[in-house]
This record gives sequence, C-alpha cells and structure tokens, in this order.
Amino acid sequence: MTKKDQSLEQKKHDMSVRSINFSRYLMIRYFSAAFLFTNLFWLVFAICYKDIVASIISGLLFVLLLVASVEQVSKWNVRNTDLKFTKLYYQLQLGANVIFAIGCYLPFGKLLFPFMTTNDVANVIVTILVIGMLGSILILRRISNIQNGRDKYARAIKTFESNRQ
Repeated sequence: MTKKDQSLEQKKHDMSVRSINFSRYLMIRYFSAAFLFTNLFWLVFAICYKDIVASIISGLLFVLLLVASVEQVSKWNVRNTDLKFTKLYYQLQLGANVIFAIGCYLPFGKLLFPFMTTNDVANVIVTILVIGMLGSILILRRISNIQNGRDKYARAIKTFESNRQ
C-alpha cells in the first residue's frame, strides 16, 4: 500500500470516527429543533398579542437554545463531550416548563400565554409543557451519559478507533 493510499485510508477512518461521534448527539439535536420551533411559535404569538412579558421570556429561551444549538453543531469539529450550554438550556427549560404549567391555572398564566382563553386551551398548553418536561429530563440524562462515557456510542467509537476499518 502506498503512502497516498495509507493517507486516504486514514482520512476515511477519521471521517468515520467523526461521524459516529457526531451521531451520539442526534437525539439532542432533534429535541432542540422541536423546542426551537415551539419557542419560536410562542414568541410569534406573544408578539402578535403585544405581550411584553411572554415576548421577553420566549425570546430569551429562543436565543439560549440557538447558543446551545451552535454548541451541538460544533461537536463535528470538537471531540470533547462537554455540553455546558446545552445542559444549562435544558435545565432552564425544565424549570421554566414546571413554572409555566403551574402558572396556566393561576392568574399570572395569562401573562405567559396571552392566547390562553379557556381551560381547554390551558389543558393543551399544560400537555405540551409536560411533554417538554419529559423531553428535557430525557435529554439531561442523555447528556450525563455522554459526558460520563456511558452511552452506546462511546463503546462503538473506541471499538472502531482500535480496529481501523
């Protein structure tokens, strides 16, 4: 095998390892996309209803998620498993969803969701928030597993690196 062939094989192997490593964040990216659109829709509705409080909160969550998304995309080039902004975002989103769900049935809920006109609408919003809470918990667990090397991809990456296929 020539030096050029070896170099090409090394590049292919490195690209494969990079792809496997990036794949371990796939579920986090999908959930982030769902939260991104949910917060965006909330922001649009809050602006349409001219609700300053809801606009600020939803806008802040939207921007923080954009920062977390950039961190996730950076994992293509950066090999470490540190996801501090993503973890912070999901902790914040989880806490916010708990407060928002409680707030749906309290008088200040109308400040958060100005389009909430009936209890039926409140029930739909709470359902969405509970799904968001479960998703946040799932993602925080996934982040912890990745950071501690307990995810299924960690073993696959080590095996693939050692086998040089």
